Amino acid sequence: MKNAVIICEFNPLHAGHIRLLDFARSLGAENVICVMSGNAVQRGELACMDKYTRAQHAVLAGADLVVELPAEYTLSAAKQFALGGVKIANCVKDATLVFGSECGDIDALEKLASALDDPELNERIRAEVSLGTGYPAAIAKATGENETLSRPNNTLGIEYIRAIINTGRKISAVTLKRTDAPCPSVPSGYPTSSSLRNSAKKGEKINPFFSPSYVLADLEKHALNDEKYYAILRYTLTSFKAENIYDDAEGLSNRLAACAEKADSFEEFCSMATAKRYTRARIKRLALNTLVRNLYTHSALTSKPVNFVNVLALVKGRESVLSKISVPVALSAKARASFKDDFALTDRVDKLFAAAAYPFSERVIFVER
Repeated sequence: MKNAVIICEFNPLHAGHIRLLDFARSLGAENVICVMSGNAVQRGELACMDKYTRAQHAVLAGADLVVELPAEYTLSAAKQFALGGVKIANCVKDATLVFGSECGDIDALEKLASALDDPELNERIRAEVSLGTGYPAAIAKATGENETLSRPNNTLGIEYIRAIINTGRKISAVTLKRTDAPCPSVPSGYPTSSSLRNSAKKGEKINPFFSPSYVLADLEKHALNDEKYYAILRYTLTSFKAENIYDDAEGLSNRLAACAEKADSFEEFCSMATAKRYTRARIKRLALNTLVRNLYTHSALTSKPVNFVNVLALVKGRESVLSKISVPVALSAKARASFKDDFALTDRVDKLFAAAAYPFSERVIFVER
């Protein structure tokens, strides 16, 4: 394996992520390249720290290069999120996609990925969705694979493989079995990023075995709260009519506006808007997509080419890794200007991130390790 690619968010980076980075290197990868979400993440939230800080953490933890997954993919459901990451991975020469999954069985995931492109199975899935079943649950019901498909990283892994198949199998994939079992460096088992974020919001002390000291130090500097974000969101939803926003359907934007009129906090808003038919993640994504005016469609995302990649961090002295990318790379704002249309939505996310009082660190591309 010459180049390992990991699609990630590192929101924040923790011991389980480091295990995956180490696994990629252990497979013989000369370079480990991360395709990472920027200042908005797939859960429909602003990231806990800015993208440059999180990219530096990735490099310090073992990545050689971190490039940005554009916002139009990070603010979509698992299928399009995976597709965006795989499209960029396809631009890396001699690449293998490395990801974690609960089952750890690439053959089983490959089998399910192939099955999900069967027309009859897709008809059964659509029928379940029309009855109000959530998409992941609908797939599980239609396939009878409840145990596998009820686990989030298995589901995402299947979407990675589907994207690889549907883009012509330009890369291969391997998976590492996720585990909660203790290991010498993590005596209490592997944490989740959400548990670390929740601890940070509460001001709780985080066990240093769970995440590197450089991550915890930066996490402590960032005030994690939704007050200013929700103030911007509430004003937008109740003052302007949302039209043609990505993944809006069945008057869902009207539901969000009505909930924003009544809810006094972001948590209350999410609870009021969530229903059996509308998952919490979808509600948060639609709200955030409305704020940044994401007008992409599923078909537009599917056909969108990768014209360039935006570099977030790179090991100092390893500039040669950039030659492994088959499309132009942008190392500066000036270089990105040539691709301003491609970067427009990501730029709006960055401005929202700053407006919501989430601080940016000093932008450092070349990181000493």
